[in-house]
Amino acid sequence: MAFNLYQEWNQKRLPIINGIIYEDGSIQRMIITDKNKGRSVELGSKLHLKTLKDAEELFLVEIDILCTKIDDENMITVSCGDGGYGGEGYVAIETLDHGKIKWIAFFEESNPFERVEVVDNLIYAYNNLNEEWIFEINNPTNIVICSI
Repeated sequence: MAFNLYQEWNQKRLPIINGIIYEDGSIQRMIITDKNKGRSVELGSKLHLKTLKDAEELFLVEIDILCTKIDDENMITVSCGDGGYGGEGYVAIETLDHGKIKWIAFFEESNPFERVEVVDNLIYAYNNLNEEWIFEINNPTNIVICSI
């Protein structure tokens, strides 16, 4: 049976993957690095949810939605929250017109994202580590992490 990201999302479960998961199941892994002035995120490898499922390396975690914002200008709903293990956080984008997942950013070391804001084409996600993570709506792998 194929993995259905939308079905898992509706059951409040997400794959445990550091990176961006797209609606078609493709994944851009992301690597969080610690630097003297804070943390940054770098591109990792690309893969697909089907590959992980076939290799029996696809693991899920239950999530809690902590904040949701509707952005009529970009025609999206943005939500954020945490995973079941404490250090995890996610940001998810769904289209307003069809409720389809555009992308989900999930990180095991981000800590929970407790609130989000949408300004122009950017999403500002705030975690409980006093960090602001900035995602571009149409290029979510371009991430900036700022201490606040």
